[in-house]
Amino acid sequence: MNNLKHNRMLFLSVIGGMVVLIFVGISLLNQSADRIELEETRSILNSKLNAVENDIAKRQVELDVQKSDSVKEATGLDPEAIKSDTEAAKRYFEPAFNWKSGEDYEKVRDQYIDSLGEDNSFTTTYLPPDTKIDTDDGLLSYIDFKSMKTTMEDMYIVPIAAEGDRIRYVAFVQYFVHKNNEDLANTEALEKSEAIIEFTAAGDRENGERYVTEVNAHAGFRSS
Repeated sequence: MNNLKHNRMLFLSVIGGMVVLIFVGISLLNQSADRIELEETRSILNSKLNAVENDIAKRQVELDVQKSDSVKEATGLDPEAIKSDTEAAKRYFEPAFNWKSGEDYEKVRDQYIDSLGEDNSFTTTYLPPDTKIDTDDGLLSYIDFKSMKTTMEDMYIVPIAAEGDRIRYVAFVQYFVHKNNEDLANTEALEKSEAIIEFTAAGDRENGERYVTEVNAHAGFRSS
C-alpha cells in the first residue's frame, strides 16, 4: 500500500513538473516572439528615422544653395569668398585685440607698423604708443601698471565694394579690456568695445592665399 501511494505521488509530481515545463515553454516562446516583434519594430523605426534625417540633410543642402545663389544675385559676391576673407581678416587682426602685457603689446604694435607703415590709422587708433611711468625702479609700462589685457570676442565683416578678386570690407571687431582671465568667466560684467576697420582682401582664394591690405581704421565705441 505504501509503495502504491509513493508511486502515485511520484506520478503526480512528474505530471506536475511536465505541466510547469509546458507553461514555462509557452511563456518563453511568447517572450521570444515579443522580442522578435520589438526588434522588427525598432528596425522599422530606425529606417524611417534615417530616411527623415537624410531628407532633412538634403533639404538643408538645397536651402544653402538657394541662400548662396540669393547672396550672389544681390551682391555679386560668392558667400564662400566672404567666408574665406572673414578667416583671413581674423588671422590678421586678432593679435591687435589679444595682447596680455606691455611687452606683448609692443611686439604686436611693431608688427602692424611693419605691415602697414608708420603713422597708419590702425595703430594710431587701436594701438597707440604705450605710456611709460617713471618709477624708482625705472620706466614702467602703463599697461603693466594697470594689469591690462585684451581678448577678442568676435568679428564680422560686411562687403562694400568689389573689383575682380579684390573685395573691400568694413570689419566690426568686438573685444574686452580686462585684468585677468577669470574676468572672462562673466563677460556680461565687462565693458565691451568695438573696433571699426575698413580693409581690402585680395589674393588667390582657390589656393588659400587671401590676404589683408589697404587698412583704414575708424574710431569705435564702448558699451556702457
